[in-house]
Formats: sequence, structure tokens, C-alpha cells
Amino acid sequence: MFALLAEGGGHHHPPHSIFTWLFMKLEGTGLDEFYGFHANYDPAQGEFLGLFWFDAICFTIIGSATLILFASIATRDYKRVPRGIQNIFESAVQLLRNLVHSIIPAPQGDKYVPYLGTLFLFIFSMNLMGLVPGFRAPTMTLSTTAALGITTFIMVQSYAIRETGVLSYLKHFCGPVMFIAPLMFAVEVVGELAKPMSLSLRLYGNIYGEDNVIEQLMGLGGGWIPVQLPMLLFAIFTSFLQAFIFTTLATIYVASKVVHDEEHGEENGDHGEPAKETTH
Repeated sequence: MFALLAEGGGHHHPPHSIFTWLFMKLEGTGLDEFYGFHANYDPAQGEFLGLFWFDAICFTIIGSATLILFASIATRDYKRVPRGIQNIFESAVQLLRNLVHSIIPAPQGDKYVPYLGTLFLFIFSMNLMGLVPGFRAPTMTLSTTAALGITTFIMVQSYAIRETGVLSYLKHFCGPVMFIAPLMFAVEVVGELAKPMSLSLRLYGNIYGEDNVIEQLMGLGGGWIPVQLPMLLFAIFTSFLQAFIFTTLATIYVASKVVHDEEHGEENGDHGEPAKETTH
């Protein structure tokens, strides 16, 4: 499914990026044959998947390294009264905590802020890279968004197993009535597998569509800065919005599994402990 949808989105002729020359140099090398970049690159047929994938990998590495560098600078000389880049990062962390706590109450929500906060910062920075001349947003390729969706799926399942145990986790898939448990199990599994696909396709479709629309609108204005500036501001807003939506949906996904599972486990006195009162 992912491959077919990616092929459908690969017929847009991409502008050259700062890594296009390196992509051309790799043709016929062992690395190129292993990943199949040029096997999925045929300009005559309108196929540019290989170039999209290669750019996504390169710009993801740059974006990840940049986030790590800024985080290292912000925490290198940690002060109780934040200033400069430390203040920016602490403000971002506080906003992300508030977002998570609005869906998963504290203190339980604090356990999931590290992953969900990292998810937001990563997606937001990847989206913004498409606004830099010569760069391309990795999130406009389905390979990147699929990786984000699959990673979120794995993290949510691990959270649920960690909080409730394997038996309670599997029991959740069987439903409340045992004689239809096999049917419910199949339905629940299909529903779980559909969630990472939904997250991936939503982000991919929105960023791919928005980047192409903004590219066309900016092209109409030529090099006239007063026309380009509103489009640039709009692109920054949509980059933030899509990162916010993905993170919010991921948080709701975590809450739907973990909060429900924890309450279910407490009501049944899992792990030999008495049931605890749950605050809603």
C-alpha cells in the first residue's frame, strides 16, 4: 500500500537540491544498488522516487544533527534562570507538556512527554527544511512519514505492555465477551495496524500537497519579496500546524491505549495489587 501510494506521488518533477549532484555521483555504486535509488529514478517515465528517498535521508540526517547540536548547546551550561537558547527550549518543553497533559493528566502524562515532544520537534524541523532554498522537506516523502507512523505504533504498544503486562494487553484485544473473542481479536488487530497508516498518510498528503501549492504560488510572484513573504509566513504556519496535528493524534493514540489499559488493570487488581481509585 505504501509503495503504490508513493509511486502515485512520485510523478512531480522535483527541483534540484543541494544533494542532487551526490545522487548522480552514486549511480552504479554498491550503495546505490543496495538501496535501489536509481532503480526507482527514471525522468523519462516521470519517476523520481529514488531522488525523493535519497534527499529525505540526507536532509533527515541534517535535521537530526541540528536538533542534537541545539539541545547540546542549550543544556551544556544549564542555569536555574534560563536565558537564550535554553529559555527557548524550556518554553517549548513546557508547551509540549501542557499539550500532553490536556489529554493525559499529570503525573502520568509526564512519562510520555519525552517521546511525544521529540516527535513534534523532529516533524516541525523537517517541515521547515522545505522552506530553505536548495533543501527539501523529508516529510513530503511517504518513506519518512511511514517511519514516523510505525515508530509511534511500536512505542504505543510498548507503553501499553509496560504499564499492564502482556496478558492484560492481549486481553484488551479480545473484548468483554469471550465467545466472540476470536472475531474481536482480528478486528482489533486490523484497527491497530490501520492507525500508523492513517498517521503516515495524513502527514505525507498534507506536506506534499502544501509544498507543491506553496511552490506554485511563490512561482507566480517571481522574485518579488513583498509577494513571497506572505507565502513564507503561511508555509511556516502550516509546518507548525501539521507537526501539532500529528503530535496531538499520537498523544490521543497513547491515551486511548495506556489510560484505558491502566484503568482496566486497576479495576481487575492486576499484578496482585488492590484496585485503586482512578481520577477522571
